[in-house]
Amino acid sequence: MHTIKYGILFALAIFLWVVIEWLVGLHDRYIRYHEYLSYFFAVPSVYILYRGIRGGADQPNGRLSFRRVFAKGLGISLVATCLCPLVWYVYCVVINPAFLEHMTRFSIEVKEVDSHLASERFSLPVYLSTTTVSTALTNVITCFVIAVVVAERKR
Repeated sequence: MHTIKYGILFALAIFLWVVIEWLVGLHDRYIRYHEYLSYFFAVPSVYILYRGIRGGADQPNGRLSFRRVFAKGLGISLVATCLCPLVWYVYCVVINPAFLEHMTRFSIEVKEVDSHLASERFSLPVYLSTTTVSTALTNVITCFVIAVVVAERKR
């Protein structure tokens, strides 16, 4: 239950972050800063994963093994990754239907990406797949680092 709670919290954090980006104009007026400022999501991301891993530690003597810490992190990541397409679908279809169009136009005009390639890259199915895979990969790497730091070594 704890794992599900933090996985849902992570997905909600993604949604909230994306909506804030949109409200401050990073998806239209200030789109040129979007790719750089989005990296700041690492702060709440690591915090949520860390709290989820550390919370509910029911180990004797309060010790957590690497395997247990990493498994908890993977559980949280799995829940968040499963919810990721839903979060992005709601955002791209309901809240800001122009988002993918703006990203396509920015890629073509500023990044000088071929129009066919940009249109394909920012189509809804491809974008949902890309964000889901990137969420999974970054979370697994983050969980590994947290597990290395948090897990207590055998003495």
